[in-house]
Amino acid sequence: MRPLAAAACVLGLCVLGACVATPVTPTQLGEINDRAGYRYNVLEQHASKVLKDTAIIVTFSGGGTRAAALADGVLHGLEKTTIPASGRSVRLADEIDVISSVSGGSVTAAYFGLKGTAGLPAFESDFLRQDVMGRLIGGALINPETLVRPRIDILRDYFNNQVFHGATYRDLIDADAVASGRRPYVVLNATDMAAEAVFSFTQEQFDLICGDLAQLKLGDAVAASAAFPVALSALTVRNNAPCPAQDAAAQAGRAGWERGGPQQLPRPITIDDELGGTDSGGVLYPAATNLARYRAGRVALGYLNQDASNPKDYIQLLDGGVADNVGLTRTLEMLTTNDHVPSFLNAINTDRLKRLLLVVVNARSESSTGMGKSASPPGLTTTLLTTIGTPIDSVTFRLIDSLDSVLADVSTGRKRVELDVAVIDFDYIVDDACRQKFHGIATSWTLPKEQVDALIDLGETMILQSPNYRTLVQSLGGQPPAPAKTVPQICAELVPALM
Repeated sequence: MRPLAAAACVLGLCVLGACVATPVTPTQLGEINDRAGYRYNVLEQHASKVLKDTAIIVTFSGGGTRAAALADGVLHGLEKTTIPASGRSVRLADEIDVISSVSGGSVTAAYFGLKGTAGLPAFESDFLRQDVMGRLIGGALINPETLVRPRIDILRDYFNNQVFHGATYRDLIDADAVASGRRPYVVLNATDMAAEAVFSFTQEQFDLICGDLAQLKLGDAVAASAAFPVALSALTVRNNAPCPAQDAAAQAGRAGWERGGPQQLPRPITIDDELGGTDSGGVLYPAATNLARYRAGRVALGYLNQDASNPKDYIQLLDGGVADNVGLTRTLEMLTTNDHVPSFLNAINTDRLKRLLLVVVNARSESSTGMGKSASPPGLTTTLLTTIGTPIDSVTFRLIDSLDSVLADVSTGRKRVELDVAVIDFDYIVDDACRQKFHGIATSWTLPKEQVDALIDLGETMILQSPNYRTLVQSLGGQPPAPAKTVPQICAELVPALM
């Protein structure tokens, strides 16, 4: 997520912004019901897929407007790709199962979940091509009230009022209908500072903190996912756990809850599965194949707030890219375990899934800092941003590198599935000069129109000409359309904007 070209502007607000937080307090959950709320299976009941034996999973990385525009372009490519099915033409954009996103990519994901393909032109004119940074800073300076509030509130207000217009997760649920078009299950991801883990805005996650996600404003979730460290303060969320709804679900053995642990307290059944291991000399040793799930179980247990000696009454959320800058964590869980809904592993093993397309959109930047040209150590700002950005990028690379092995494990299971992975990444641009121009586009909420247009065009072109994407489309009986522009053409048009 570097370089942060707009960081200096936003950092100026750090001096002015106070630290008195007003937590986001979710409406307390009245009942844990796995057939209600913002869940994959609920959306599927509202408007089911046409291509039932094909799963499409998309992940959007962080990177401010750069990431949002690249993701927007990929969605245009999926929108333009049609498949003959059930006697009609089906757009692949309408068949996306899951979009998992962080930071800048979360703005596009949330907007698409709310408005669908019909909303993409408005998203581009009302957000991508707007001077968002100018509005954020200008609004903060002319309104003294904002200067005594946490810095994250400035971004929250903008998203809620100017982008999503007060929409909540209930609106996401209601938007998914046959009449208005099928919508994907959008998983917006932030980072829990205390747990040092991914925090996903799903009802499954909110069951743990006794919150009704349907009542939460969409802009709050997007702001948490995009709260870049230092430049913005964390979004504080009130943890309502424990609550009567958890106790009732465990008492009735409903919605996957039970009484467990030494004190027989309410918890999801999956926690006991995740915390399995061999007890030896007072130490519980997880199996080598269960290390990640064990860690996830420990984090989930903490949200239940059942340990009086270590209360977790508040959750501090930062940019999702700190824990995973391509949104792959939840995606890999869906592919490798049966613990979560949806479980694509279960669908593969029960022969319900024949094809799986995974599209990873990575808008990572790589600007020239000049550090290799000078014997002098870098300045404070460069050091700070590098310290923040390097771990983010390192995690990104490790997750992408693990894709082949993870999917290979899935494909060698009991049932066969056609797996195609399309990675959209500036690194794959062959021409050095062109690649450097895209890597050099700033991480900011404001970009010149020429850069936004180039990013949208590049996203569309790279997905449409991806060999793996084309293979998947052709296996479904379709023919991928030719991109409107070639990569060299897009690069040529980008030159004037970056000189």
